Amino acid sequence: MPRYNYVALDTAGKKRSGGIDAASEFAAREGLQKRNLLPVQIASAGAAAVETAEPKRGRVRATLTHKERLLVTRQLSTLVEAAVPVDEALGMIAAQQETPTAKRVMADVQVAVVEGARLAEALGRHPKSFPGLYRSAVAGGERSGQLGPVLVRMGDYLARAEALRSKVTTAMVYPAALSLVAITVVTCLMIFVVPSLAEQFKSFQARLPLLTQILIGTSTFLATYWAILLAALLGGGYFLRVLMKREPVRFAIDAFMLRAPIIGRWTAAVNASRFARAVSTLTASGLTVLDSVRQGREAVDNRVVAKAIGEMGARIEEGEPLSAAMRRSGLIPPMVAYMAASGENAGDLSGMLEKAADYLDQEFEAFTNSALSLLEPAIIVFMGAIVAMIVLAIMLPVLQLNRLATG
Repeated sequence: MPRYNYVALDTAGKKRSGGIDAASEFAAREGLQKRNLLPVQIASAGAAAVETAEPKRGRVRATLTHKERLLVTRQLSTLVEAAVPVDEALGMIAAQQETPTAKRVMADVQVAVVEGARLAEALGRHPKSFPGLYRSAVAGGERSGQLGPVLVRMGDYLARAEALRSKVTTAMVYPAALSLVAITVVTCLMIFVVPSLAEQFKSFQARLPLLTQILIGTSTFLATYWAILLAALLGGGYFLRVLMKREPVRFAIDAFMLRAPIIGRWTAAVNASRFARAVSTLTASGLTVLDSVRQGREAVDNRVVAKAIGEMGARIEEGEPLSAAMRRSGLIPPMVAYMAASGENAGDLSGMLEKAADYLDQEFEAFTNSALSLLEPAIIVFMGAIVAMIVLAIMLPVLQLNRLATG
């Protein structure tokens, strides 16, 4: 039986290479798919197989940003659609990049293609710049001869993912910045302003009001131990960062985020949107539903959702439809599962999942706007109340002194 050398991607998007005995190239591809491997290149063992996905020499250690990846994808799709050879297109793109990092990455990809590698293999030299989901879509486009349209869809996917990421950042950064400024102002009042006023109250013969005593005690504590408190805060932040790298801790936090009363719905919607859009893009690129689901797992950030998607892949491999697997997961919104079922019945799974992702993005945007419209004034009112209490604690002894002076 003939032997074929292969280069393939596993479910984690990592490159795997080796040999497989099969009656034909088609049978070899089927054998790899049964091993949960996505074939990128298959060649007869008698031929000189090209192995350039991860060359040992000349490796460029650089990573594209989200915006740079989107830009090069748009440029490459335009050039490929214009019938420019891939190696020439990569050279033109490398020359047009503004940052040295992007120039090095794209030039390195071009070198691999010129040496004989497929585009998906060449992109595999930079897994952080082009993750498994991206490379799988490109590999599907190369196999089907639709690389240009696939790159166009991937550009649209990246653009929408970037827009969603920006919305999430905006939703989280502004309230955090507002809270930080307010806390800084209050802390400065307690450390620098209140102690000077407390010195004036030492000559006050009458008993100070309880609110004023609490304020002075808190101010004295902060002014005395601020260095220790700052060190403890920085140390706690570092410890939390180290702790967050442990998988059980991250999994527990992600599970909590899904169960949280308000933020849970927001987290589920964001991850479902990313997953639906990723599967839509991959199936439209020519990948099977099973491979699309497995690669689409990379699109989600929440580990609990990622685990559920992995279980969905196992059910699909057993013959269960995608829509049914979504319903059984319990973490994908029912609307997405319903639209997936409609797409399966109509033969347009990719289109229906794209519409579901658009709907979830619109729902998220409306939810975010509503939440921010309530959260911003709530933060202002809360911090205003704290400042009012400080002012009141300062004014009470003054008013009491005036009453005693006027008899």
